[in-house]
Amino acid sequence: MGLLDGKVCLVTGAGQGLGRSVCLEMAREGAEVVLLERNPDTLAAVAAEIGRQAHPFQLDVTDYDRYGAIVAEVAARLGRIDVLVNNAAINPATRTILNDTLEEWRQTIAINLEAVYMGSKLVAPHMAKQQDGRIIHIASIQGFASSGDCGSYNAAKGGIIAYTKSMAVELGRHNILVNAVAPGFMATPMSVVNGVDEATTPDFLEWYVGRRKIPLGRTGYPEDVSGTVIFLASGYCRYMTGQLLVVDGGLMSTF
Repeated sequence: MGLLDGKVCLVTGAGQGLGRSVCLEMAREGAEVVLLERNPDTLAAVAAEIGRQAHPFQLDVTDYDRYGAIVAEVAARLGRIDVLVNNAAINPATRTILNDTLEEWRQTIAINLEAVYMGSKLVAPHMAKQQDGRIIHIASIQGFASSGDCGSYNAAKGGIIAYTKSMAVELGRHNILVNAVAPGFMATPMSVVNGVDEATTPDFLEWYVGRRKIPLGRTGYPEDVSGTVIFLASGYCRYMTGQLLVVDGGLMSTF
């Protein structure tokens, strides 16, 4: 296929779920894929799946000194950085403003929003020097609609949506395209809360599938979303920036 031949792509949260799927598809499209992941076991597993095109680095995305050193090493070794996918995130157990803590709030914002800012800040100068680049944020439909039980996650994803537009305006003069993808329900390790996969509960199957609250009648999978990321990273996307692409099986189009 070769949509990303010769491209150097960085993906955070590369060890599972959507991050893994994006990395595998990028490699299939010819990219050199830099995997950034804090779990050494899942990092090694995905790197092994990809093979020689994989460049794995163990990283907690809130360790900005190490993050900066990795970006500098990648730019020096591979010669350029073409794509950054800000995917790493956490989704804390069901909490509301009545029972969460400031520490939990700050941890979620640090990983889900602040690290998006810092990763972009570290990579953008290399793209500006090239006068070319793509930054892709993974947001969520929870950034503009709420289940009512994960306010810090919602706030972070909503911040990503707003910041996508700001970055697009700031970086457009450098031919850096900045867009976001908002998945709906997805069957990933993050969909398991307190040991229960939300996409397999009776309520989910009755309401979202049986009654077609999701018009396509099923949960999403990483492979349903990663192709959208590939499009945004490819040459087919060249006059789109500051946009949010919703990949939710039609959920947000229903009453």
